Amino acid sequence: MTMINERIRFPQVRVIDDQNAQLGILPTREAIDLARDRGFDLILVAENAQPPVCRIMDYGKFKYEKSKREKTAQKKSAANEMKSVRLHPATSQHDRDVVIRHSEKFLRHGHKVRVVCQFKGRENAYPEIGRKQLETVAAALAEIATIDGSIIKQGRDMTMNLSPKPGVKPLPKLVKDDGKLKPYDGEPEDEALDEIDEEFEAMQARLAKEAEEAGDDDEVDIDEEADVDEEADVDEEADVDDEVSSEPSNAASNE
Repeated sequence: MTMINERIRFPQVRVIDDQNAQLGILPTREAIDLARDRGFDLILVAENAQPPVCRIMDYGKFKYEKSKREKTAQKKSAANEMKSVRLHPATSQHDRDVVIRHSEKFLRHGHKVRVVCQFKGRENAYPEIGRKQLETVAAALAEIATIDGSIIKQGRDMTMNLSPKPGVKPLPKLVKDDGKLKPYDGEPEDEALDEIDEEFEAMQARLAKEAEEAGDDDEVDIDEEADVDEEADVDEEADVDDEVSSEPSNAASNE
């Protein structure tokens, strides 16, 4: 909480006036009166300094400038945020295109993107299919992004990290024209391609649900099928043994 005027409890403070001039160290009461004589407030800006530093200025302007600085800092921090998208080795071309378009949006706004290909069941035996999906995404975004490091598979996930190339501009705003999305020659806006957001979120939620439902069931299914195959092999061997054992008896009867 910002302390102003009578809320400042220090006996004396270092004062900077509304023209950024140093007024030196003054008793707090005197500094408050001086600020009010000029039609401003006395605002504590550096509590931990010795002595604390106060500025003579309009409190409303101070709050506005502080809010502006915080938003700028937040925007810079968000630009370094890692976004994540996912797909499967069996993801269709349409769904993959949705992932590509949304990844492009993230990259053009300065975010890094982690593309995760999730394997389930027998898909784990064919990592090259998942790698091909990731390479297809990387090729589609090659003009605006580079791959950080290499594509790595850990457990059920194969991961690829993308970083935006320098100088990449945000996507233009899209408008609807005859039911179709078309770019217009206006200023770029942060919320480009909003029309595909719902489709993207629904697809990502569906993929997450499929992965969760798969869990260890896929591995169990494989084991169960292996057991069935083993039983089938045993039965076939038993049938062969029966046929072999019956041949001598038949030969004896013929004699």
